[in-house]
Amino acid sequence: MKQELVVKDADVIMKDLQNTQKMCQMLMATPHYKRMGGEGIFAIVEKAKSIGVNPMDALNGGMYFVQGKVEMTAAMMNQLIRSCGHSITKDKKSNDTECILHGKRADNGDTWVESFSLEDAKKAGIYRNQWLKYPKDMLFARALSRLARQLFPDVIKGCYVQGEISDAPPLHEPVESVECTPQNESEKLEYTPNITEDEANKLDELIGDDTKYRQCVMNFIRKQFQAENLIDMPRDVYEKILPVATSKYEKRQEEALEFVYGEEEQMVMEG
Repeated sequence: MKQELVVKDADVIMKDLQNTQKMCQMLMATPHYKRMGGEGIFAIVEKAKSIGVNPMDALNGGMYFVQGKVEMTAAMMNQLIRSCGHSITKDKKSNDTECILHGKRADNGDTWVESFSLEDAKKAGIYRNQWLKYPKDMLFARALSRLARQLFPDVIKGCYVQGEISDAPPLHEPVESVECTPQNESEKLEYTPNITEDEANKLDELIGDDTKYRQCVMNFIRKQFQAENLIDMPRDVYEKILPVATSKYEKRQEEALEFVYGEEEQMVMEG
C-alpha cells in the first residue's frame, strides 16, 4: 500500500510538472512573457504554487527570476506572512536612515527583531539606484527579508525580496564587445529608470534573429546591471544600443533585398 501511494504521488507530481510546462509554452507565445524566458516562467510558477500564491499574480509583477533565483516584492512577502496570521510591527525608533521590525509567530509565539540601515546598504555596496529615490521603502524591504529568513522561513521558502539579487554590486567584468554600445566599455554607465514594454518590444524586433548580437547585448546588461530581460535595461543604455541595433537591422534588410534581386536577375539571365 505504501509503495502504491509513493507511485501515485510521483504520478501526480509528474502530471503537475507537465501542466506547468504546457502553461510555460503557451505564455511564451506572447511578447510580454517571452522576455522572461521559459526557465524564468517555470521557476516563478513552481515557486508560486509552493507558497500558495496565484501563479498569474506572481508572473505579473509579484515575483521575478534573477540569476537562477526567485525574488518577490516586499508587498507580496508582507502579505504572505500576515495571511498566515503572523504579525510584523515597525519599531517607533525607525526613521529615514534605519528600519527596525518586530516579528511574532501566530503558532508558537516566537519573536524576533531585525533591522536594516543606510549604513548597511553602503557597506554592502548597494546604496544606489532606487535607494537614492525611495530609501524608506528599500529599508523596509531589506529589514523584512532579514526578519522573514529568521522567523518565517516556512512562509517565504527561500525567496529573496525584490532587489536582493538584481541590485547586487556589478561584477565589473569586461564587456565582450564594445559594439553592444557606442561608448567605450571602460566608461561607467549611470543607472536610470527602465524602458517601457513598447520600447523593449521595438528593440527585440530590431535585434530579431541576430543571435550573436542578442547574446552580446544580454551579456552586457547582465554583467553591468544584473538585468535578465531587455525591459529591465536602463533607459540611458537603451538609447545607446538602439542606434546600433537599428543599423544592424537595416543592414540585414539590405542584404536580404540584394539576395532577392540577385536571385531574380539570375533567373532572368538563365531564361
